[in-house]
Amino acid sequence: MKVPVSWLKAYVDSEATPEQLAERLTFSGMEVGGIEKIGAHYEGVVVGEILAIDRHPSADRLTICRVHDGQKECRVVCGATNFTVGDKAPFAGVGASLPSGITIRKAKIRGEASEGMLCAEDELAISKDHSGLMLLPRDVRTGTPLNEILGPPDAVIDLEITWNRSDCLCIIGVAREVAALFGSKLKLPSVDFLEAGEPVDALTQVTIDDAVGCPRYTARVLTGATLKPSPFWMQRRLSLCGCRPINNVVDITNYVMLECGQPLHSFDYTLLANHEIIVRRARAGEKMATLDGIDRPITPAELLIADGHRPVAIAGVMGGAGSEIRDETHDVLLESACFDPATIHKTSVRLGLSTEASARFERSVDIGGVDWASRRAAALMVDLAGAVAAQGVVDVYPGQPAARTVTCRYQRTRDLIGVELADDKIASILESLELPMERRNRESCTVRVPTFRPDITLEADLIEEVARIHGLDQVPEAMPQAKVVPDADDAPTRAVMACRANLVGLGLCETMNYSFLSQDLLDTFGVDDAARRVVLPNPVSSDYAVMRNSLVPQMVDSLGRNLSRQVLDAAFFEIGKVFMKDDKGAIKEEDRLCIGLMGKVGRGQLDARRPVDPDEMFLWIKGIVQAICASQHLEGMEFARIEKSGMESGWAVSISLGGRPCGVMGLLAEPIRRKWRLAEPVAVAEMSLRPVLARMSRVPQAKVVPAYPSITRDVAMFVNRDVTHEDVLKVIWKSAPPELTEVKLFDIFVTKVVGEARKSLAYSLIYRSLERTLTDEDANRYHEEIKKSLKSRLGAEIRES
Repeated sequence: MKVPVSWLKAYVDSEATPEQLAERLTFSGMEVGGIEKIGAHYEGVVVGEILAIDRHPSADRLTICRVHDGQKECRVVCGATNFTVGDKAPFAGVGASLPSGITIRKAKIRGEASEGMLCAEDELAISKDHSGLMLLPRDVRTGTPLNEILGPPDAVIDLEITWNRSDCLCIIGVAREVAALFGSKLKLPSVDFLEAGEPVDALTQVTIDDAVGCPRYTARVLTGATLKPSPFWMQRRLSLCGCRPINNVVDITNYVMLECGQPLHSFDYTLLANHEIIVRRARAGEKMATLDGIDRPITPAELLIADGHRPVAIAGVMGGAGSEIRDETHDVLLESACFDPATIHKTSVRLGLSTEASARFERSVDIGGVDWASRRAAALMVDLAGAVAAQGVVDVYPGQPAARTVTCRYQRTRDLIGVELADDKIASILESLELPMERRNRESCTVRVPTFRPDITLEADLIEEVARIHGLDQVPEAMPQAKVVPDADDAPTRAVMACRANLVGLGLCETMNYSFLSQDLLDTFGVDDAARRVVLPNPVSSDYAVMRNSLVPQMVDSLGRNLSRQVLDAAFFEIGKVFMKDDKGAIKEEDRLCIGLMGKVGRGQLDARRPVDPDEMFLWIKGIVQAICASQHLEGMEFARIEKSGMESGWAVSISLGGRPCGVMGLLAEPIRRKWRLAEPVAVAEMSLRPVLARMSRVPQAKVVPAYPSITRDVAMFVNRDVTHEDVLKVIWKSAPPELTEVKLFDIFVTKVVGEARKSLAYSLIYRSLERTLTDEDANRYHEEIKKSLKSRLGAEIRES
């Protein structure tokens, strides 16, 4: 946002220099990109009148002009072509000095004498434009020093306006800030004008078919306008802001947009079919040509401004060819409207068409200031174009927003800012920002939030306003203090730190992601009920529109991102919060642990060429989950097969601790892997963090070192395919004597000989007593009891060796 200081000071009285203004704006939270000096003190440069133009005898691209400088006629050789006899332009006579340091002397150009120079804007340090002479109004007196026309050099402050401060995308918005910072009053220009035409309702009508896309639309009709160049002061201000002057009607709409932040559009009234305006969505297959001369296909997602027969503008983005202001235009329909920011942003992105208007509508414009901007533009057209304004305005305003109030507590403000501000000072700062006071008491004040400040919704926003205007540089430095609280419990923090250390010790690398993600990413995994999602009301972008309710989507995205950068093997973990709504709609959060594996992370280098199969990947993730639980002193872990959205059928299990479900793990579904081009199996696990940390603070108990030898017995059996390893372990331990210390599965055998519905499992059981040496008879007796239990409870057929 370019802010000419001379234009800014037309709305606020301030003796501050551009540098002082930039400094105060910076410490109020507004980023200043730089200060550019425009213009100079011109010595010997005056207004010259072109009396005659002749061809140069020796150069086709040069002309010889007779120029009057107010005292005498001068012969000047010129290369520009954008002027005619009677035009006036800056003339630097012999002896004059230009900002570049050049002093004009008599010269011969291609054999013809030249006694000065007619100047372009770049030669006067006004802009970089060298397309032609800088033409001045013809009513300026010939010979007037250019310094009197342009005034002293101007400074333009380049501001970077943050996304939430749409009110500062205009000169008046910045002037409001300066007035609050320097204790001045904001002065607004007059919007009064004579309405001498017919009633506007008899001239046009407006219909809004989409009140969500267009919550307000106003139209005024002005007849008998005379198109001509804008006055020099308006052209000057537009040029300082980087906007090229065109004619008075078009310039007025651009001028008001820069002045108050409300984009406007002027239609040629006579070219609108039925003289009506219809705000609607595009129809399927509809096309339109925009002002840049391009035929654009439009979809039903686009919001259009149409007349009785055809679209005449893409709402909030660009006008259409065929209804624009022409040299023959005398009657104007002036549009001032408010459009839905999301709709305009999507249209601008889809069409690849970004304009000054769309940039403002995307951030939201002041719905309450729509008619003020229309009246301001109409007043200028009456004054500068001789237009006759119709009586009244068509103002279609279907959904007027309710008044908003926010309360600010004085002590809370002091506590957060760290500055002892008086109650009256806090209230006066808020009032200086045009936040009118609704009520006050000894503890707080309540302000009414104007429509031009959509960013103020909470008490914290008001406190931020107080801190900004008081000056962020005025907040005193404070030494951080660390207080020791004797009864404070930091066990949860230490437990999380220990869990991270254990995961790193298992060979995993930690990742961190934002708590926001896109709707599309969640939909890819289908991990939730969409009604329980926490959708942000004002997301920064569609990629960060929802609070995550699972860590898995971002974990897979991290794995895919690494694969795209030639990282083939990865073992990641993340500890973070997820968010969801409960049955009553209240938002709750939960800490979770997520683990993701891809590649050959569980295999040594000697066996790196063999592809990873699903069994192998599943056992790796299971082993890591068991290992982390063991390191966290957890017991009673159980797995049960489930069907889980986003995971391969038959390769997903639930994880339980102490009989309570706490998470899931499995292999990622192939369609999801394909989206990230993950060819080999990918394993993921997600667990609630609280049960994982539940026994972290338990002090390990010392065990007696065995003094007696152990005896090993093996058992091999045929069981049905649906019998799991977990089922076998439960039976063995339930029927085992105290002397059984360890059970190991060492063989799984599946073959047609065994049968399609059966499999062979082989286990090694270790017996040991802490009180005596076991005999073979003891071990055989224990072992037979376990075999009987396996037969009776699982229907196992014991294989005899």
